[in-house]
Amino acid sequence: MVKIFLYINIFLVLWLNSPCFAETFTYEKILKLAIENSPILKAKSYDIEISSISYKQSYANILPQISLGNRIEKFENLTPTKGFITVGGQVIGGQPDEWRTAIYLTGEYYLSNWYKKLPEISYYEKLKEYSIYDCQTELKRLIKDVLDAYSALIETQIKLNYSNMILNQLKEIQSLKRSMYEKGEISYEALLKTEAEIEAMLKEQAELKRQFSIALLRISELTGKKFSLEDTFQEIELKDNFNFTEPNIETFPEFKAQLKQKEALEERLNIAKRNFLPDVVLYTRYDLYGSSYYSFRGSLNNLQKTALTAGIFLTMPIFDGGRLYFEKQKALLELKKQEERIRQVKQEKFREIQSFYLSYTELKNTLKRYENLMKYYQKILDITEKAYTLGEKSKLEILEAKKDIASIQRDMKVTENSLANLEKKLEIEINGKSHAYEEYCSYKH
Repeated sequence: MVKIFLYINIFLVLWLNSPCFAETFTYEKILKLAIENSPILKAKSYDIEISSISYKQSYANILPQISLGNRIEKFENLTPTKGFITVGGQVIGGQPDEWRTAIYLTGEYYLSNWYKKLPEISYYEKLKEYSIYDCQTELKRLIKDVLDAYSALIETQIKLNYSNMILNQLKEIQSLKRSMYEKGEISYEALLKTEAEIEAMLKEQAELKRQFSIALLRISELTGKKFSLEDTFQEIELKDNFNFTEPNIETFPEFKAQLKQKEALEERLNIAKRNFLPDVVLYTRYDLYGSSYYSFRGSLNNLQKTALTAGIFLTMPIFDGGRLYFEKQKALLELKKQEERIRQVKQEKFREIQSFYLSYTELKNTLKRYENLMKYYQKILDITEKAYTLGEKSKLEILEAKKDIASIQRDMKVTENSLANLEKKLEIEINGKSHAYEEYCSYKH
């Protein structure tokens, strides 16, 4: 029995530590995890719900207000006299002890809300729309952050893979040179140069491993998932068929968010102007009153209609120390500030997209140069290998050529990764590739 448990434990240890738990991740999978994990995006989605509720709540201002009041009391006369005490015809004492019940129904309707509060409804409607575009703006920012973090991880991964390949080639060159040095075919200096290259490559690898760990931590921070060194990350697909068209920045969520904020501030200025108008209120009150010397129930049974009041109440500000005036001036200045903010956003987005496209174009040209360079080096390697079979070239020259090709392949892969990054960013900006995730920026109720 003990042996069985021992075998089970050994199996579990080996199974849990085996690489079968390694996962393969793509950019799309990492992006989905990051969106689902983002606390900022969740907070923005709550902002949408809050603004929607505020908009619905604003409709209450144009509806009547009705309330029901009730007062129950036990009156005890503490004066020594048994007769009624009056002052100015009003009874203030001497009344008998009794239970009293009063019920009153009141209703108010602000007629002035039709010209004062309707702009407020529009104000909250604009804020509701702003919250959606603000969430979409944050979503785009998150997508680009994930893209940059994933690209940095892939770039470091590419450099690490090729550094291992180049290091193995250098070690093979070192072994060959050592053999040649022992035979007196090369100088000790030539051997030392190769050994120095190996040390430099080991130093570079240590730095690349540090960068890879930092990039992996950044991905973990964005996704809320812990990754292992056994996990593999696929390179971002490069389509290389992107057609640039001049974007309409006014359709971008960043611009729409600022525009809706401007429209909300226009309504706020309208509200500030209308606050100078009078308040007009229709009101009514219906009263029931009952009393009893004996019990509370008796006072309820004796309830009688006592009064019905209805009227119009009007009030108009004449002097408030400048409060309404300064409120209007503040709203006007905030509106002008927002207009400048819209211009700023438009300029920044245009400059950002132009920068992306210029970098994309330059990297495409650089990639073509690397491809041409690879063809030349591949031809050189083919010639060297043929010459080696004829005894005209040494194996050392073949290894040196392969090392040079590996360096060019590394740089070409890094360029492809950077190009894929820019291609994705241009797709996000111009083709609206973030729309696929806009369900996270919609009403839930």
